[in-house]
Amino acid sequence: MYTKVIFGRELKERIVQKQPVTEIGIWAYEIFLEYNGIFDDNFLNMLITLNAMGLGQEFAFSYTGLNALADDLIAGKEIDFMLNEYRQSDIP
Repeated sequence: MYTKVIFGRELKERIVQKQPVTEIGIWAYEIFLEYNGIFDDNFLNMLITLNAMGLGQEFAFSYTGLNALADDLIAGKEIDFMLNEYRQSDIP
């Protein structure tokens, strides 16, 4: 079964590889489409928000913010993605 922890680990791998954030956004949307029936609304909203990174730099998250998000997901923390804690100024 696909979990938030697995998503966090996969996100972490993409960050370590310095995958472009636009590609991370596309991947997040693929996860949304494939697993939208098993996650809560907050997590699904996070996936859609990450997908928006492909629309332009103003929607991009930094690797620092994405890394913090991945760490929290891996640790099993409940995240409130609507807060700005994952948005950082060092946009890649």
